[in-house]
Amino acid sequence: MAIYKNISSITTTTLIEKGGVASGKIKKVTIVNHDNSDLVIVKLYLHDGAGSPTIYTIAEVTIPPLATLVLSDNVAFRSEDFNLKLDTSTTAEITVIIK
Repeated sequence: MAIYKNISSITTTTLIEKGGVASGKIKKVTIVNHDNSDLVIVKLYLHDGAGSPTIYTIAEVTIPPLATLVLSDNVAFRSEDFNLKLDTSTTAEITVIIK
């Protein structure tokens, strides 16, 4: 089952919730910056949700306007233990696709 999220603000978005219905058995994460003029810095990471959280950064990348980032190597994780989250740095319009 694919997950699709559109984001257009400076925010933290939980893409896959710890212990939720969606599984961490993913093969690819695609992040598309379809904004015509603004770049975006994205940080994709695992977060255990604890009071003193354990955080593992998967990628922290600047995506230029009209460009796409594809992550396909070692992106699966244990969704029983971690949330998959994404931080964005600008109001650039992005789409995240997880398969």
